[in-house]
Amino acid sequence: MRSIVMVSAMTLILAACSNDAETNSASTVFAAENLSAEASLEAVINHERRDGNRGRDEWRNPLETLAFFGIEPDMTIAEVLPGNGGWYSQILTPLTAEQGRLIGVTYPDSLFRQMFSTWNEDSAEGIGADLSQMGRYLSVEGVDSAQPIVGYAIDDIPDQENGRADAFLFFRAMHHLFRFDEPIIDTALSETYDMLASGGVAGVVQHRAPEDADPGFANGNNGYLKQSDVVAAFERAGFVLEEASEINANPNDPADSFVWRLPPTTTDNPDTLAIGESDRMTLRFRKP
Repeated sequence: MRSIVMVSAMTLILAACSNDAETNSASTVFAAENLSAEASLEAVINHERRDGNRGRDEWRNPLETLAFFGIEPDMTIAEVLPGNGGWYSQILTPLTAEQGRLIGVTYPDSLFRQMFSTWNEDSAEGIGADLSQMGRYLSVEGVDSAQPIVGYAIDDIPDQENGRADAFLFFRAMHHLFRFDEPIIDTALSETYDMLASGGVAGVVQHRAPEDADPGFANGNNGYLKQSDVVAAFERAGFVLEEASEINANPNDPADSFVWRLPPTTTDNPDTLAIGESDRMTLRFRKP
């Protein structure tokens, strides 16, 4: 029984930490000939194709968050755990389509197998983790990217990509890297460091545990991490914390239980609906 419950719970976990799109296909047309005029950060976020996703802007603050990370249309950007038709991918794909490049980065199969007892090809397709299909997962209707969208596992990014990325973005995707008996956080951030160009940015938005939380609670299993633990991991990899922001903070979240009790995963509990989405740290690290 416990294994069944864990599989069900982990399905919710991955659905919540991926960028779970709410896109209405009728509103996603974004004509390629309009990219030159529309591909500024503000224009892409405000475009009508996002009407189906806009309900979460209150909690995810995409314009402020991406501006804080310094994201520009001509950048090479890696997005971690984007999912299939992901929420942030619906912004990043059209933003980078003409002048930049988008790369999807996901977990290795070895980590997924620890998360799911029945991990297989169908599972990978369902959550957008088939590396060979990353271009399809991150596609946006009507947008033709000048550079192909490729996918890599976060523990095995090829040397040919070293020093080529301008930004590496972790949207609610770090907690699983801290979990299990042999966490892969240090390997993942070493690969992140190598892929970034000198001066490149690693941007983090992550469910935040109180600093006085028990380590057994804030180890990623409940979705929350301590900000100090995240900072320490990046500093071990050679990054410098440039700035922390409260853009995505939610003081109404006590951060004392399973994060997936909250929206958008759970939407039928009046008490958790009143809290809103989780309290989140927003951190900008720089590769020297």
